[in-house]
Amino acid sequence: MNASPEPPLNLLVIEDNPADFRLLVRHLHKEGLAADCTRVASNEELEAALTAASPWTLALADYKIPGMDFVSTLGMIRARCPELPVILLSGTVGEERAVELLHCGVGDFVLKDHLIRLVPAIKRSLRETEDQRARRDAQAALRESEEKYRILADYSPNWEYWLAPDGAYRYVSPACREVSGYAPAEFFADPGLMDSIIHPDDLNAWQMHRQGLLGTHPVPLSFRIHTRDGDERWLEHVCKPVLDEAGRFIGWRGSHRDVTERRRAEQKVDFLTYRDPLTGLPNRSLFHELLTRAIARAERTGTEFALLFLDLDNFKTVNESLGHSQGDQLLIAVGRRLRDALPDGNALARIGGDEFNLILERGRRLPGIDLLAQHLIDALNEPFIIDERHIYIGVSIGIALYPADGQEIETLQSSADAALNQAKQQGRGILRFFSPELTTRAKDRLTLEAELRHAIEGNELLLYYQPQTDLTSGETVGLEALVRWHHPERGMIPPGDFIPLAEESGLVVPLGDWVLHMACRQIKAWLDAGLAPRRTAVNVSAVQLSREHLIESVKHALRETGIPPERLELEITESFVIADREQSFKALAELRALGVRLSIDDFGTGYSSLAYLQHIEIHELKIDISFVRDVTTNLSNASIVKAIIALGHSLGSEVVAEGVETQAQADYLRALHCDLIQGYLVSRPLSVEDMTLYLSRSGATSRDASREDTDLDPSCAARGVLQGS
Repeated sequence: MNASPEPPLNLLVIEDNPADFRLLVRHLHKEGLAADCTRVASNEELEAALTAASPWTLALADYKIPGMDFVSTLGMIRARCPELPVILLSGTVGEERAVELLHCGVGDFVLKDHLIRLVPAIKRSLRETEDQRARRDAQAALRESEEKYRILADYSPNWEYWLAPDGAYRYVSPACREVSGYAPAEFFADPGLMDSIIHPDDLNAWQMHRQGLLGTHPVPLSFRIHTRDGDERWLEHVCKPVLDEAGRFIGWRGSHRDVTERRRAEQKVDFLTYRDPLTGLPNRSLFHELLTRAIARAERTGTEFALLFLDLDNFKTVNESLGHSQGDQLLIAVGRRLRDALPDGNALARIGGDEFNLILERGRRLPGIDLLAQHLIDALNEPFIIDERHIYIGVSIGIALYPADGQEIETLQSSADAALNQAKQQGRGILRFFSPELTTRAKDRLTLEAELRHAIEGNELLLYYQPQTDLTSGETVGLEALVRWHHPERGMIPPGDFIPLAEESGLVVPLGDWVLHMACRQIKAWLDAGLAPRRTAVNVSAVQLSREHLIESVKHALRETGIPPERLELEITESFVIADREQSFKALAELRALGVRLSIDDFGTGYSSLAYLQHIEIHELKIDISFVRDVTTNLSNASIVKAIIALGHSLGSEVVAEGVETQAQADYLRALHCDLIQGYLVSRPLSVEDMTLYLSRSGATSRDASREDTDLDPSCAARGVLQGS
């Protein structure tokens, strides 16, 4: 007896297109699948069908139906028939969206133009439904879900993956090899492989992104990786946490899409829009934005900046005589040389032709605008070698200052352009400020800089010495070396006129070397004559300290002269120690290891925590002259001086008060147990000859205290004043 045929499947088809529905029914009959199909095309029809008495075997749902949201439709099905399998049947949904819908409860995904997969998918869904009814535990359901994900991911061009809660890979799609060059097995073996191939500049963003993946709305991230063959590729990453049926976190499922070609196209468009294609510098459009930002920043912070217009001299002649090709090569070389000559953080642009614009921010350690502009002129005066030919050009520079020469972009640019025209009219190869006064000042400073350079190399500099005297005994225990410049035409130039210029121009390094070596040689001469005090101090600038060259210079001076290192004392300004602690601590530790003495100059002016003194061993603190000047009349300054003396003694350091000019100041400082004083009360700075005489008479006076020839013996006069006579 033949078995009775199985009843046909009762299929709920959510489809708005009758023609597609008829095609679907014909295909099912053609494939021999016995099925009764019911079409619904609205939320109302779906609601009625789901509440009908007849049980549905399976639902086939189109993704896009007017008036119906697929996720809402899926929710309605799950609310009414939680176990009803659903197959997504669509011609529009992409693979990435299909993966997301699989996570939301869709059983399978079939494209309308691949109906040949429909019957196997239906049969598979029915089998899976039976299995799910037979096995309720979450682990089995998870494995089935993983298998579905793997089937779809294996066909995806994107690099799909599944991570366990501990970060180990549970699945990596084959596309990872095509994208990264690494096989899935390598990621299974090394969970940290992904971090190792991410571009270092993007690694922090990737790690922050990973930390935020447990959020409710993870944000996609674009980043770069280095492939196995060294290529750089851009990936766009999306990832979501995976929860089991009980809502417990069981890992992440994510996808990497290769968007390298898209990013390169975007970068090319951006480059052509905002960059000069020849030099790679910002073009006029981007420079306008940079100038707008500079004005906004300066207005917000109350600072200044300079706008420089640069125009190449003789470029037209070069371009016409050698041809445009070599002219282009010259412009590329000019752009490169200008970039190399500029401090970091300044905006340089090629505006067009042979014109360049530059924004110079003013910083604490940057040279003056005039010095830096002259440096650019000097750099472009050097020959360029193009196709083995030496080419000489120059540059004229016009300078406008914000806000003095304009607070709006147009006004500021007009001022810089006017200054440039003046420079070109007055001989080319020069710089001009929009303000005539600034141009005059710049010319004077540049002349002085050139003369100072010559003075260092020649024989125009001198060292003067000012004694430091013990407040108790009156003994000269130390000297401070002070540089002086005897100009052949201008006479003696005050230190305040050339020391700041030396620091801005970088000449302070060779100047400091000269002072250090000359002082050490003089210490040696006084030692040989039996006249040297216990130590001689040399001032060290912040520029010298920020370079490792200083350490070698001190070593060389000590080695050359053979003086005991403790005879040399280096004075460092407090402001440098506070401003750059890491570098200053390192430099001071290396200097201390050489055996030289260390002194903090201008102490008390730093307006910062004094905790740094605990980390460096300082032999001496010098109280700044601004506190000493009115120590007897200003209670605030008197309190500061008293505190500095107490602090210095608690740290085992000697304390020197500089700028002492009156007996009252000396008496007050003695009462506070200050160790040493320095100033006009004892002696003005003296030349080497006068200081040698001073030291010799100081030694004689200590042996013959009854001598009264104080007019010829400044040390004797100082001793009497210090002792209150």
